[in-house]
Amino acid sequence: MTATQSFTLKQLRLIVRSPWMLMTALTLGIIVGIQAPDAALKVAPLGKLYLSLLKMCVLPILISGIVLSVARLMSQTDAASYVKRILTIFPIALGIVSVSGLISALVLGPGRNLDGQTLRNLGILINSSSVDLEIPLTGTISQSESLSPLATFLFNIVPDNIFNALTQGQTLQVLFFTIAFGISLGVLHREQNTADPIFEVLDNIYKAFNKLIAWLIFFLPLGLFSLISSQVSQSGVDAIKVMAKFVLCSLLVFALLYFLGVLIIWKLSGLSWNKVIKALQEPTIVALATSSALAAMPVAFTALNTSLKCNQDITDMILPLAITIGRFGQVSYFVIASLFVIQLYDNSITPQTLLVVILGSILAGIASSGSTGIVTLSTLNVVLNPLGLPLESVLLLFIAVDPLVDPFRTLCTLHTGIVATTVISKASTSAPPQLESMAASVNP
Repeated sequence: MTATQSFTLKQLRLIVRSPWMLMTALTLGIIVGIQAPDAALKVAPLGKLYLSLLKMCVLPILISGIVLSVARLMSQTDAASYVKRILTIFPIALGIVSVSGLISALVLGPGRNLDGQTLRNLGILINSSSVDLEIPLTGTISQSESLSPLATFLFNIVPDNIFNALTQGQTLQVLFFTIAFGISLGVLHREQNTADPIFEVLDNIYKAFNKLIAWLIFFLPLGLFSLISSQVSQSGVDAIKVMAKFVLCSLLVFALLYFLGVLIIWKLSGLSWNKVIKALQEPTIVALATSSALAAMPVAFTALNTSLKCNQDITDMILPLAITIGRFGQVSYFVIASLFVIQLYDNSITPQTLLVVILGSILAGIASSGSTGIVTLSTLNVVLNPLGLPLESVLLLFIAVDPLVDPFRTLCTLHTGIVATTVISKASTSAPPQLESMAASVNP
């Protein structure tokens, strides 16, 4: 490749990743989704294809990155300290997102004091909906109804066949396998005290698929336009109007959590505010465009390891754990949705009710690991059942506005995961010199 060609590619990469290009694609997608929904549906396959290409890279990056990072960490003598940090930071993050959702819903009251016309429109929306309830309320979800959320989570986390888990996209089971494999590989490496060629193989796989992600970024504006336009065309203006307070409350919480996360990263990283915003720009855009935290994970790795100068061994292990188990966006959303239903039915809100909402939402978020869309919403039953509230009568309301809320819920999960990963990584600055040298050898 000549110097001119290299310069052209670099310039093109800067153009397609610039905020102006991405905002232009976003704006056009919203306009087309509202003004020409039929055209939006025609370009939707392009967005689905782009999303599939991004997801294609997720499992190889997930497996190679986690196995490599866990193995390197377990080969050290102070591996227990990282486990302690995870068990400290994750509960704190879950507490913050759940309490934020609780306070916002109590103050704004998304389901409180709705006028008669809004209530009539809500009823019309339910009766006119064509969504098939057989999708979320039967199948795999019904299997968990006889078990507690925690029991369901523990039962589903261990794969009986890792190849089935890989082909069926059971991310949580794949995650458990990679961690277990990485631990055993790291312990074996420490006991033998010899160089292991598998480390180099995994490192090359990881770098190869990250290179593929870098190529796919050239098509990000086109993918963003098609995905956003199809999402807006499906959300429907009527549903947004009658659920306006609920949508506003949810988006406000997600925005506050995003700003708080940026503030924490800014304080810990020592970088300027503009550099932090620029580092988080690409993961933010990809998460909003794809509504998939896993699809945005590769660019989030780049932001953490390159721009925010975090320890790659730690980020490669912590971030997948945060977005697949933490489910921070889902937890906050479940809190708001639960209080919306409580207020809609004019039930009394007691301290015991609030405790059930918070703990139930955290368990529901964990139980929803690996699920998306309607199936994720159906796990709200974990919170509503103990309160004696029906999910079936209001589920269609949440489904109707979910195309609008889901991208921001996904962003909350990814962004809070990035924040938790940054906190753990920056708390590990006193890591042994051996670990730092290993990190340098992986990411020179």
